[in-house]
Amino acid sequence: MKKLLHSRKGFTLVELVVVIIIVGILAAIAAPLYLHYSEMSKVREALGIIKAITTSQKVEKIRTLRYYTASGGEAKTIFTSKGIDLSDATFFTYETVGDADSFTVTATATPESGITGTITYDSTSKAWSSTGDITDSMLPELSE
Repeated sequence: MKKLLHSRKGFTLVELVVVIIIVGILAAIAAPLYLHYSEMSKVREALGIIKAITTSQKVEKIRTLRYYTASGGEAKTIFTSKGIDLSDATFFTYETVGDADSFTVTATATPESGITGTITYDSTSKAWSSTGDITDSMLPELSE
């Protein structure tokens, strides 16, 4: 009589545990990277808008010999009148304070962004600064 060979079907417990460990390690590496990239995309959006506000400030200085102020509830309306569309801006709110000689632009993270802190550009020192979850490594390296 011939012996019947039983074919193995499925995975052993050891193989399943090894796969679970490998997936866990990959998830532990990927999750922080994803969160960092998500934060960076929000910060880059804010930097683009701050640069647009900076450009509009320079145009305003040429036109009126002074920089403008846009803060509080009127900020969006003033920015719109200066050609800056903030209708899709949900991760940060923006304000600028100007006088005859200089201006600052501040972006403040909203609760919808999932991060905390501010980004500030100062025209006098031409320097960027940040607070909260927004680190200096997320800001432009060169003064503008």
